[in-house]
Amino acid sequence: ATLFFEPSTRTRLSFESAVSRLGGHIIGFTDSATSSVTKGESLNDTILTVANYSDLIVMRHPHDGSARFASEVSPVPIINAGDGANQHPTQCLLDLYSIRKTQGKLDGLDVAFVGDLKYGRTVHSLTMAMCMHNTRFHLVSPVELKLPSYVKQHIKDNKLEYEQYTELEDVIPKADIIYMTRIQRERFSDPMEYEKVK
Repeated sequence: ATLFFEPSTRTRLSFESAVSRLGGHIIGFTDSATSSVTKGESLNDTILTVANYSDLIVMRHPHDGSARFASEVSPVPIINAGDGANQHPTQCLLDLYSIRKTQGKLDGLDVAFVGDLKYGRTVHSLTMAMCMHNTRFHLVSPVELKLPSYVKQHIKDNKLEYEQYTELEDVIPKADIIYMTRIQRERFSDPMEYEKVK
């Protein structure tokens, strides 16, 4: 089952394509407005209901931690296809593959993360994964969109270092990889704050 409570093109289609190629079938929704969520059904009840019809649930949800919650109540496996501004582990696997393919390795690279580091869930997942590979981190963002402290703490806990910048030009000569992210407009409650940093 694919439960996409938030819009998705690449992630949803990649999972649906993979299931089809493996001979499986897809059920689910691409807009929670077409589900009983609009009538007040809880995430708990949605997961328990859909689990009765499926062997696996791929879920994208706007709330941080929703995938972990779903995995705790579901009798079938949950794959996190993005939970709010928290994590996007499946994108991380593709990013690791791409870095290794272009660089020939994952270890000892200088990686620049650029853009919305606060709400960019792909950045959070990839930063944590790259901590296993002796990475030097270069964090480029507007001051308002710096990497969350819990992710920076993860870097420190792995005895690695990071530098923070506000200008991309300062990092280009140092970087083996430049990982560009868009500003996550959907995470801003105030449209003026988005306009200020976009």
